[in-house]
Amino acid sequence: MRYSYFGNTSNRVKQVLYNFEAQLLLFEELFCSANENETWENDSILQIRYLELLQKYHLLESKNKTTHLGTKDARVKSAPLEDYGLINRKEKCLTKQGYELLDLLKNEAYKIYNDFLQIDLISLFFLKASLNFSKDSTKNLFYKYLDVFRIYDGELDMQIFKYLPLVENFSNTKDFINEIQKENFLESFVDFTHFSTFLQDIKHNTLQSFYFKTAKGDKIASIIIEVLKKYFLPLREQNEDKNFLQSIKILNKIKQFKSPYLRYILKNTKKEKEQIQALKDFISGDLKDFAKRFFTSIFLARIDANLEDYLDLNRRYLNLSGIFEFSRDKVCVSLVFKLIMKHSKYNIILQDIATQEVSKMMLYEYFNDDEFKTLFKDFNIIKPQDLQEYKNKQDKLKLDSLLKNHLTKDKIIELLGLFKNRKNDEIISKETTNEAKIPTIFEYIIAIAWCYVDNHNLDRILEAGLSLDSNMLPKSHAVGGNADFVYPYPSHTLMIEATLTEKTNQRRAEMESVSRHLGNILLSLDSKRQAQSYAIFVAPYLDKNVLNDFRSRLYCYFENEVNFIKGMKILPLSTEDLICILQSNIDYNNLYAVFQNLIESTNDWGSKWYEQEIKPSIKSLYKSTLESK
Repeated sequence: MRYSYFGNTSNRVKQVLYNFEAQLLLFEELFCSANENETWENDSILQIRYLELLQKYHLLESKNKTTHLGTKDARVKSAPLEDYGLINRKEKCLTKQGYELLDLLKNEAYKIYNDFLQIDLISLFFLKASLNFSKDSTKNLFYKYLDVFRIYDGELDMQIFKYLPLVENFSNTKDFINEIQKENFLESFVDFTHFSTFLQDIKHNTLQSFYFKTAKGDKIASIIIEVLKKYFLPLREQNEDKNFLQSIKILNKIKQFKSPYLRYILKNTKKEKEQIQALKDFISGDLKDFAKRFFTSIFLARIDANLEDYLDLNRRYLNLSGIFEFSRDKVCVSLVFKLIMKHSKYNIILQDIATQEVSKMMLYEYFNDDEFKTLFKDFNIIKPQDLQEYKNKQDKLKLDSLLKNHLTKDKIIELLGLFKNRKNDEIISKETTNEAKIPTIFEYIIAIAWCYVDNHNLDRILEAGLSLDSNMLPKSHAVGGNADFVYPYPSHTLMIEATLTEKTNQRRAEMESVSRHLGNILLSLDSKRQAQSYAIFVAPYLDKNVLNDFRSRLYCYFENEVNFIKGMKILPLSTEDLICILQSNIDYNNLYAVFQNLIESTNDWGSKWYEQEIKPSIKSLYKSTLESK
């Protein structure tokens, strides 16, 4: 039996994209500093140095503080980069593809979309890399996965998606699909080599552990035999519910048997009566029936647990390509890719993606393809701009659904309150996504908050310059600064800067950059818009001297080679202020006048201006709303 999947179970990382990019940067540093005599071998100095780099940049953390990290961790952690063709550890170099990704990152290519596929260029890079993916003896795996999607018209239910790692056990995808449709499909993978011995040993009470031995050793196999002798066989002689319930309670405390074996045997039931009945059914029948049921269940529980692991990995890694949309019960490819799958030149198009340089214009020639013109016509897509508009509408529909069903205004208010304490990071990730770092999630939540402030304007999320996946959730990148949201209004331009930095870090990171970004925006505007335009700075914590610096910018000059401005308006708001604004239900059209009055204040002492005027004024908005009710 063989499992073929993306990633590896020893490298179950959150923020896969960020991890890929960060490691690539570390390898560039490692290989540049390595001397000719250093080699990438087990326990070599080079691996030790890489392990140290991983630890230094917090890319190799374990919840178990007693876990000893070794050079195996360095090898396992970096293996996916080699599988995707980004590095060659033996040759101590980044590949051409590795440098291509670095160039895309440095140019913030996640903000640029391919015209034909309608995915950002970082996603396009990983689509290309997936087509060229090679792991051990596994090649063309992505093509085989896509073939299964193609047979199912670009849409798989989650159960079939879960079975994908088994595809290479069959000579072709059609055989694979024929088999997975059978009721007891997985039983064909159970190895019955030792079953006859197992049955005889049960009869003679000479049970051994070798029937269930795993690649990791004999320990779990011994636990399985002990459980069989102590609980399952005695229960066949007892019929009282209390005995079954007591056994279930004890077995639940045996960690290495509870998962996956007990859960599988009890069919993931929750209620006591259901669990007792499931266990009674499991031990029923004559000894041969029971023995076969027990033997089969041990192997099926392992297979099922492995497939669950690989499902999680496949979801994380395939999501990098930007062409998949994941929901609770199914996985779909994007509209354009569904049409590609219907095209007579399907395989040629895949080869084009796999071999051409990643760019905005890759595959653009297919807009003139007669077959695609016919396929697009069903969706009222006649010219390239129509495809972009179609994608934009679909993104808005997904965003609208996300905001209505999960990230409601009340949920955003709740999340904003959590950012004050970094101990809440895990809760925030659980409520949003594991694929972005907390600063990126903060920017994303601020963008959604502004969507609500601006009369539920979904464009404010799409215009925020964030990298979003196919489910409209944020992704983190290892290269690139924090996002400045630049929003054009009829009379003015608004820049919003969101940050989680505090104290000295806030002074160092924000004082110069916010005014520089705003200054450059103002210089690009005509004088009338300049006078009305301003920035909002949002953070859970506002440093007094940052407030003082921002206020002083009202009197400072800013210039480039050909032009200058005098004075920049920067309004600081804490997350508590933003919560008050959301709770007030006052939209931006009415808030704009409030903000301008605050900015026009004569108080030039930044920290006092905030404490004595901004903070009370924002609080009064919410109080006024309450009083009017």
